[in-house]
Amino acid sequence: MNLKKNIGLIYGGNSNEREISILSAQNVEVALKDLGYNIFKYDLKTEFNIFLKEYNKIDLVFNVVHGYEGEDGQLQKKLEDLNIKYIGSNSIVSKLTFDKLLFSKTIENNFSVPKYINVEKYIEPPFQFPLIIKPRKSGSSLGIHICHNLKEYEFFLKKELEIYNEMIIQEYIKGREISVSIIEKNSETIVLPILEIKPKKEFYDYEAKYTDGLTDFEVPAKLDKRLEKKIITDFEKIFKKIGLKDFARIDAIIRENEYYILEANTVPGLTKLSDLPQSAYAYGLTFNNLIDILIKNNL
Repeated sequence: MNLKKNIGLIYGGNSNEREISILSAQNVEVALKDLGYNIFKYDLKTEFNIFLKEYNKIDLVFNVVHGYEGEDGQLQKKLEDLNIKYIGSNSIVSKLTFDKLLFSKTIENNFSVPKYINVEKYIEPPFQFPLIIKPRKSGSSLGIHICHNLKEYEFFLKKELEIYNEMIIQEYIKGREISVSIIEKNSETIVLPILEIKPKKEFYDYEAKYTDGLTDFEVPAKLDKRLEKKIITDFEKIFKKIGLKDFARIDAIIRENEYYILEANTVPGLTKLSDLPQSAYAYGLTFNNLIDILIKNNL
């Protein structure tokens, strides 16, 4: 317990994941209080100017802004320019992983990813139905659709292009959805127990992610031991190769004992329903333990 350390909790922001960020911040705030830290909260949307006046008293920033600004390197770059310590990956790594196209291009020579095409305008379906469309840059499964026919494809692609400007069209791989959370403790990289996501809807969309009862989780997931070992080894390699720091979550699909990587998240959700806290608990860490490890990595 350290009553002298001041933690700046930055949350909220302007993205369509604002509500989830607020829930994450509430959880983290309770843990920080339990751990004895002084907490200074700043909503990125309305209070960043206050933070800029007070940042000299902050020992460490805990960023829980999900999506645009908080996860794409913008906030990280501002903190770096101010020479402020913060939890999580740096601005360059954050920018890379938030961009699903760049992330796939970075890893596809060494690891399996679904086939994909990036578009800025409507094109005829490049893959058989069903297929996936998703924003090049977004989170919390917002803007993602499984399209089963031409009518759905045309409607959703045109609609989401108006919102996001760029969309990725991806082959649909039907399989088991897994979430692999990785943390650092001091300088040791720990792959937490693999979590299998079993949504009661067709896939793990925004509603399924954040509505209690719409998704079942199995952690640790029941996997073939050789496949499990390969996932642990490969995902740790990705964590280190890309330069992820403190904590991250990598999502994938398993089909016939092969995995396909979907994306990496540098500011994973920290709500009560979020994947990383569940995997940490299965490893034997309470939520408070998890938060304390992340802070002590940086202080």
